[in-house]
Amino acid sequence: MWATKRSAPALERASKRLVIKGLKTISSLPESYKTETIARLRSAVQAIQQSQPTEQSLEELYRDCEGLCVHNFGSDVYSMLQSELGQHTRSCFSGICSQPDTDSPKGTVLEQVMRFWISYTQQLAMIKCVFLYLDRTYVLQTQNIASLWSMGTGVVKRYLSECDMRSRLTRLIIAEITKERDGKDIDQKPLVTLLSMFVELNLYTQPFIPAFIKETREYYERESRRLVGQLTPVKQQNTEKISAESVSSSVDAMDVPRYLVHVKRRLEEERQRISDYLVPSSKDVLLTTTITELIEKHAEKLLATSLGAMIDGSMLPDLASLFSLLLSANRIDSLKRSWAVHIKKTGMRMVQAPEVGVSLIPDLLEFKRKLDNILYGPFQKHPILTNTLRKAFEEFVNSRRNKPVQLLAKYIDQCMRPSSRGALEDDIDTLFGRLVSLLMFMQGKDLFEAHYRRDLAKRLLLGTSSSVDSEKLMVQQLRAECGAGFTSRLDGMFRDMDVSEDLFGKFGASRYAEDPKRIAFHANVLTQAFWPTYEPMDLVTPKQVEQAQNNYVDFYKEKHSGRKLQWQHSLGTCVLNVRFDQGMKELVLSLVQGTVMLLFVDNDELSYGQIQENTALEGAELRRILQSLSCGKHRVLVKEPRSKSVSETDKFTFNTKFSSSHVRIKISQVISKEIEAENKEVEENVQVDRMYKVDACLVRLMKTHRKIEHNELVAELAKHMRFVVSALEAKERIEMLIDRDYIKRDDSDASVYHYIA
Repeated sequence: MWATKRSAPALERASKRLVIKGLKTISSLPESYKTETIARLRSAVQAIQQSQPTEQSLEELYRDCEGLCVHNFGSDVYSMLQSELGQHTRSCFSGICSQPDTDSPKGTVLEQVMRFWISYTQQLAMIKCVFLYLDRTYVLQTQNIASLWSMGTGVVKRYLSECDMRSRLTRLIIAEITKERDGKDIDQKPLVTLLSMFVELNLYTQPFIPAFIKETREYYERESRRLVGQLTPVKQQNTEKISAESVSSSVDAMDVPRYLVHVKRRLEEERQRISDYLVPSSKDVLLTTTITELIEKHAEKLLATSLGAMIDGSMLPDLASLFSLLLSANRIDSLKRSWAVHIKKTGMRMVQAPEVGVSLIPDLLEFKRKLDNILYGPFQKHPILTNTLRKAFEEFVNSRRNKPVQLLAKYIDQCMRPSSRGALEDDIDTLFGRLVSLLMFMQGKDLFEAHYRRDLAKRLLLGTSSSVDSEKLMVQQLRAECGAGFTSRLDGMFRDMDVSEDLFGKFGASRYAEDPKRIAFHANVLTQAFWPTYEPMDLVTPKQVEQAQNNYVDFYKEKHSGRKLQWQHSLGTCVLNVRFDQGMKELVLSLVQGTVMLLFVDNDELSYGQIQENTALEGAELRRILQSLSCGKHRVLVKEPRSKSVSETDKFTFNTKFSSSHVRIKISQVISKEIEAENKEVEENVQVDRMYKVDACLVRLMKTHRKIEHNELVAELAKHMRFVVSALEAKERIEMLIDRDYIKRDDSDASVYHYIA
């Protein structure tokens, strides 16, 4: 156990004694202390208010105030100050209130009030220093009593209300701001001081701001009504170079771009006022009021009179101004409607043209490029406007069913030709991307695929494509946007061409190609499922061609037993070396043209009937071939009698006098009048395929729902199909499924269907 012992001296030092003494007697104050002290303080306050020196020093005055507060005379001192401040304020304003609004020898009312407030706040600050002890003791310890500063400003606030000076100052300040808006120079110093006074007196928010905003609304309402009512047609101009002076000098007659510049100038002026003398808290309500009167209330008219011309003229700076102002005015909905109307109106004019041709596609590409430049530039890729562009473009481009996709396929076919390569080589990737993007707006992509596949087959088989790499690039872009299923048959066509090259290389090295009389021969083996369907052509080919074909068939059957080959003579081409009087020429012909030309090797003259007998060609096809050889640009045959058409009584002779500056000459076939019929056949085949898809989709939906109402079934069908199915077509397919016992009608409600398992 531990213990601590304290020494005796330490205990003695720690002991203390408590001594109780009697209260001291407090000396009483002189009877005149309170009166004399308050009088001295009053005199000092009056001297401060008169900008004169005080009789006592500020420290002595502070001690007097402290003494009064210690002896509980704080309320008397506070009342004295309140009275003196009130009398001084009343005295100062009595002269100001009687002054007119116009200038006087003492200055304007605003200037006099400004001088009063500056002086008054300085005096109040000094008085507060003298009576600081009062402010820190009596004021803090007493409830429901304002500080000296608040009491002093409150005196001014009450007097402004009593003498109606508050409303007068509000009116005069607003009048000065109106002058500034009218372009006149004003002295901003009184405005800065008085608006600060309003903030100090809690008069800025109410009543100044409501009155100021009301006047602002009325001012810009008058101005906008006048300017918008006198708007002129939009002129092409560089808006960035339009100065504020040029706009203000022509405010009586301006177009929308100049009006937008004027509005932006007005907004900038209001922002500058906020920076110069208004309170920042009033910025939002002021700018909102300004843009409401100048833009929001006139948005529809501004858009109706200018948007179309500004889009057509690609006036990007003006469109950017319009978009930013409408966005600030919360009127994107109005811009959305006008944007859609212009797109559809312009697009309909192009698509619905009576004699629309392949030139529609470059026109659509240019129109889309212009819209994209506006959307991604001035319109800042706003999601609402982006969606509006997509819907509007889809609506007008599909207003003419099947025609746009057909023309798109035809335009791509032209781009792939060697004649277009020079103009497109530098930007072929970008062009293909834009073409595929245009396709994504179109309905009936299956019809496009059918037309594109037919044209691609001709380019690959007839060798008219400028570049196989470009062909594959186009298919690659289609695959990326439309999926692998969309391009499966196109991919199969390229595989067939590659396999055919390998296969023919093996044929050239085989025993079947050892015939010394063999002509230069090449064959492509096509998978029927990938390629368009072609009607077989009855043609009696020359013996050399027939022998080469038989050799290749024997070779192929040796490699692939059980497969059947069918020759498509309409897709064949040949090159003949022909001697004319001018010399040897190479004629690039179709196989049918070449077969007809070879008949003249052993015959100087042949009639129409003899040619038909030796070739077994049908009348229409034979006339088309003979017309290309005897009536076209390169007339290697001479027809008797001479005319632009071929009849069954005509006779033909070989034209030994044919001449040309070229050694190699391509003789194109006459464009068949049956092209429209061929397009119609493609569309009919696609329509048949569509109906199969519709039937399959209907069966799947019925199997899923088991029981479903007609309108609901049609709506579900529309969601699942990639092409448009009309209500009539849907009804016809449903009736067909009912006849085939896939579904049945409800016994009590004919609009309800049941799936038959």
